[in-house]
Amino acid sequence: MTEHPILVRTFKPQTTTGQYAAVAWFYDLWALLTENKAVLRALTLADIQDGSSVLEVAVGTGRLFSKIVERNLHGKNEGMDISPAMLARARRRLQKFPSGTYQLQPGSTYELPYQDSTFDLLFNTYMLDLLPEQDFMKVLGEFKRVLKPGGRIVLVSFGFGMHWYNRFWYWLAKIFPSLLTNCRPVRIGQIATLVGFHNLHVERISQTTFPSDIVVAEK
Repeated sequence: MTEHPILVRTFKPQTTTGQYAAVAWFYDLWALLTENKAVLRALTLADIQDGSSVLEVAVGTGRLFSKIVERNLHGKNEGMDISPAMLARARRRLQKFPSGTYQLQPGSTYELPYQDSTFDLLFNTYMLDLLPEQDFMKVLGEFKRVLKPGGRIVLVSFGFGMHWYNRFWYWLAKIFPSLLTNCRPVRIGQIATLVGFHNLHVERISQTTFPSDIVVAEK
């Protein structure tokens, strides 16, 4: 089967924050129907040890971040997102946890507001698939910078899938990109290797025909 090219995208923070402000009210339902299976699998693969230092870049509404905090109550849990609307929902979701067990803040993935070698684990789900392909190495380089030696990235992204029915989503991303907030299928594993990550593990998961890729790798 011929590989489809990664669709071209541009990135403008104002456009992205506007798009996610518009979808924030129903994003959890979308995620439950299409992304949940892959995210839960990624959480299992991460095998969080309580007492770890964990960062989630692009926390969205906090669905994954709340599970991270729940498993790491004695550790350091940092989350950030570019979207004020998503952060507001995440903060409401996280109110059930004691103060001091987590920190949420706005920030850009292009310049993470953390020092070098800070985290044991870094999660990022469904964000790289809306960025320009030429920016993947820069963003993954930032992920690598803030990880401790031996630290791991756990990434989930919109994938191409392995089955004929997965191709519907590529078509939708190509013809009606705004319906998917400009997200489209991407390939991340090879880029992670080029940036210098190793012990690469890749899994492909489909939920309600929507294809996702999971990438776990070590600094």
